Amino acid sequence: MNYKKVLNKIEKGEMTSQDALNQLYPVKVSKPGKRATFVKMNISVPEEGKGVNTFLKILFLIPVPIIFARIGLRFAGRFIKDEDFNISDVSNLLKYSKNTHIHVDSKDAQINIRII
Repeated sequence: MNYKKVLNKIEKGEMTSQDALNQLYPVKVSKPGKRATFVKMNISVPEEGKGVNTFLKILFLIPVPIIFARIGLRFAGRFIKDEDFNISDVSNLLKYSKNTHIHVDSKDAQINIRII
């Protein structure tokens, strides 16, 4: 609807300001993202040596199904005592975050997480 028509209706008292706002700027319904199925991780710890890095590569060679990752998050939630951190929100984000790449590079470790 045209802005001038809406403003004229408000001026004449035919429409409230809230109705005009809803008509000019309708609420858009957002769709959830695509459901993820697997999590692929690469972890490298340069200070630990070749044996630990080889073990981590073998451990995460095959992508982990998302259900196991969510179960692991629930298990880890038992040990988190922070009130500002909600593990169920992270679990839902993981569930609907297909095609997401996370790269963490620090002096202690390099972590690549791909959600597919």
